[in-house]
Amino acid sequence: MLRISGLSLLALLALTACGAEPTQRSESVSGLVAVAPDAEAELLVWRDLLPDSDLEALEALTEGRADPSLMSQLGEQSTIEGQIGTFNIVEDLDGLVVRMPGYILPLDFAENGSALEFLLLPYHGACVHVPPPPPNQIVYLRALEPIRFDSLWEPVWVEGRMEIERVDTDLAATAYSMVVRSVEPYQVR
Repeated sequence: MLRISGLSLLALLALTACGAEPTQRSESVSGLVAVAPDAEAELLVWRDLLPDSDLEALEALTEGRADPSLMSQLGEQSTIEGQIGTFNIVEDLDGLVVRMPGYILPLDFAENGSALEFLLLPYHGACVHVPPPPPNQIVYLRALEPIRFDSLWEPVWVEGRMEIERVDTDLAATAYSMVVRSVEPYQVR
C-alpha cells in the first residue's frame, strides 16, 4: 500500500459536504494494467497539459490582448457548474509514463483513510472551495492498490501512465486520466 503523510478530519468533512461518498472498489479500477516499475518517467508541469492553442489563448487573455469570451470559443466546455476551460488535450501525452506535482483529492474511500480514485489538481483547495480548474488542468487518478493519505493539504509527486480520457465526476470533469504507479510527498529533486 502506498502512503502519503497526514489525514485531516476537516478535509474528510469538506469532501463529504461536496458529495463524495464512500464506495466499494470502482469498476473503473478493476481492469487496470500496472505501469512498468522500471519505465523512466518524464517530468511534466501543468502547462504541459495545455495544447499550444489553449496556451496562446490564456497568454493573450492574461496580457489583455483577447476578449474574455475567447475561452468559450476554443472547444467543448464542461457542464460542471463554475468549471471553465476546455477538453483540448496534447495527444503526445497518451501512454507516456510521467511524474507530476500537485494536490490529491480522493473520490472514493476504502478502509483506513485510503482510496483508489483521486483527482490530481494544480493548486490547493481546487474543486472543494472554488470552481474547479479547466478539464485539461485536472488528472483523474486510478490506483491498483489503495493509496493511504494523511493530509490533503500537502503537495505530492504522482507517477504513472497518462491517458487521454474524459472523466466526469461529481466535482469536476477531466480531460486526462492516469494509472498510478507511485505517490510520494513533494520534495524538490
